[in-house]
Amino acid sequence: MNMPGFTRTLAFRISGLFLLLLFISGGGFWLWLGDADIAGDMAADEEAWYQEKAEGELDDLAKKLVPSVNDSAALTRRVENYGRDIFKYSAEIIVFDKDGQYLTSSQPDSLGHVISSVNPQLIHDMSSGTWDYNSYPLPDHVDAYENRIFEVDRLISGSDADSTIQGYLVANFRPTTISLTEIAAAEKIIGINAIALLLLYSALCGLVIMLWTSRRIRNLNIGVTAFSEGQLDTRLAINSSDELGSLGRNFNNMAGNIESMMDKLRDKEQFQRQLIANISHDLRTPMASMRGYVETLSLQSKTMSDDDRERYLGIITSNIVHLDKLIDHMLILSRFDSGQATLRMENFPLGELADSVLMRCEGLAAERNIELDLLITDTDTLVHADPLQIAQVLQNLVENGIKFNSASGKVNIHLSCSNSLVNVAVEDTGLGISSEDLPHIFERFYTADKSRTRAVDGSGMAAVQDHLGQSSGLGLAIASKIVAGHNSLLKVESKVSQGTTFTFSLKAASEMEQRSQKM
Repeated sequence: MNMPGFTRTLAFRISGLFLLLLFISGGGFWLWLGDADIAGDMAADEEAWYQEKAEGELDDLAKKLVPSVNDSAALTRRVENYGRDIFKYSAEIIVFDKDGQYLTSSQPDSLGHVISSVNPQLIHDMSSGTWDYNSYPLPDHVDAYENRIFEVDRLISGSDADSTIQGYLVANFRPTTISLTEIAAAEKIIGINAIALLLLYSALCGLVIMLWTSRRIRNLNIGVTAFSEGQLDTRLAINSSDELGSLGRNFNNMAGNIESMMDKLRDKEQFQRQLIANISHDLRTPMASMRGYVETLSLQSKTMSDDDRERYLGIITSNIVHLDKLIDHMLILSRFDSGQATLRMENFPLGELADSVLMRCEGLAAERNIELDLLITDTDTLVHADPLQIAQVLQNLVENGIKFNSASGKVNIHLSCSNSLVNVAVEDTGLGISSEDLPHIFERFYTADKSRTRAVDGSGMAAVQDHLGQSSGLGLAIASKIVAGHNSLLKVESKVSQGTTFTFSLKAASEMEQRSQKM
């Protein structure tokens, strides 16, 4: 079940945590009140005592007090002992004589000073058994002692025929000892305590929420700090979908991208160092050769024969051509690497293009007696590609086939069609490539072993041999890049001393385009 989006926000989670804490604290307070309801228990006990026990206990006490009316100490002792039992019910007892004068009480140190006497006729009427104790005998003085009396028993001595009233046992409610000022002060204190408790609770809730939030932020900070100190493999453990969780996932994505970029930069730096080393090596060789020959011409120009001079100048020219070609190849590769190389796609007959490439290479092939041939299995070889770039690929492959071929060898370009593709194969009968070198031939500046860069039959002019011996190691790398730009792959198969075959495919022009081309 998909939850609404707002439930995954940090604000919702903090609010939910606060409400949970409020519910827990409120529930705990409610349970505490239920367990600590002493006032309720006391109220129940008081009600039971007043309703069921008070009258009987006071009647029994009145009978027991009669013998002690004239014994002040015994009377006080009995009254105080019973007073302690009923103090919890908010009740007090006082003993008056028959004239209403105070004798003793359950609180002799206080009641005796406040209540010295009562109207004997009033308490006599109250003991008659018909008195309504819910009435106020002294309505003008609500707080008067007489208004708090709830039971009066006569202290009678003698038999029923000859009985005498010795005094009265009076039970009353304890007076309220808190004044209005004290009540107001208590309310103020309660209010202050309530505010203090509310502030304390809010502070505790805020502390819990901040600790929970800061812990997650601290984990983010630890991860970011570790990453900033160079630990690029640092990742955060994310188990939430709120804003902090989203921030953590974004950090992980950013860290992954940066780590990948750093790896690419390190690879690129390594490649650049290797590239500079290779360029330096390839430039140093022809430059050193030219410098040697130039110095020889400068020092021996007067004694050197015209043939030697011409030969040295030819070698210098050959090295200059090689340098120019090397620089041109590096520029082509740099355009491919930077994405600046553009392919101008058009429909053209691949057979005609291949034939023109072979014609350009006839001079180089004739010098080594290499036979060139174009084999076309299908007549429809109209392709959709960049003719200049494909011509560059074919020329590089054919020149390699000529350079690393045996005398009187062959180089063929074979074209065939399958489905919507035109397959191209450049075959030679040359030296072949060893299995160790085969996986690396499309790498830049890779020239395999020396046998791949030297004339092997010893025949031919020295200048031609020097030309054949100079290889930049960039031709196949460029050819591979161009073919890849046409959504194809340049493949190679080779056997030592048997020859090498390079193959790739180009997209054939549509049937409608081919018909319009033929018209």
